[in-house]
Amino acid sequence: MPRAEVAAAIVAGGDARRLGGAVKPLLVVEGRRIIDRQLDVLRPLFARVVIVANDPAPFAGLEVPVIPDRVGRGRGPLAGIDAALAWLPPDADAVVCVAGDMPFVSPAVLRALRDAPPADAVAPRPNGKLEPLCARYARALAPAIAGALAAGELAVHALLARPGVAFLEGDELRALDPTLLSFANVNTPGDLGV
Repeated sequence: MPRAEVAAAIVAGGDARRLGGAVKPLLVVEGRRIIDRQLDVLRPLFARVVIVANDPAPFAGLEVPVIPDRVGRGRGPLAGIDAALAWLPPDADAVVCVAGDMPFVSPAVLRALRDAPPADAVAPRPNGKLEPLCARYARALAPAIAGALAAGELAVHALLARPGVAFLEGDELRALDPTLLSFANVNTPGDLGV
């Protein structure tokens, strides 16, 4: 059942240079667009879903609000997380952010992120590698993110190295997604056959 206090955001603002500038969420993987796969998983779990993208036109007709980065283009995923936190409705205290190029995000992983105990952020570490764009961010992190962007510090990993961050990893993460396909993303034409 969706919980109003945690929202979801598909962060879809990347330039996709290795894919000729394609709008990654609209790419077809195994016969379905990534965005349709993601919305099918997110909508039952979250009362509010938004797409963070600087151009709303490709997402017309999806019946999902599209919001731009607040700091302009080219600032990376941290700017998308910043926009998602700024968009949060007053009764929400966190947002689960998912990269717009992840076609196989598991409902179990998203539910675990949504329902994890309060923390500044909750991020998976599949095989010891941090995944910042399938993670939950608390409203309380908004000032730190805005400060990092203003200082030109764009690395999300640095933000997740601070105290107050919790992780899903090891056996706990494999119990949610045994194949860890939730964290597969599409960066090159070869990835379309994931």
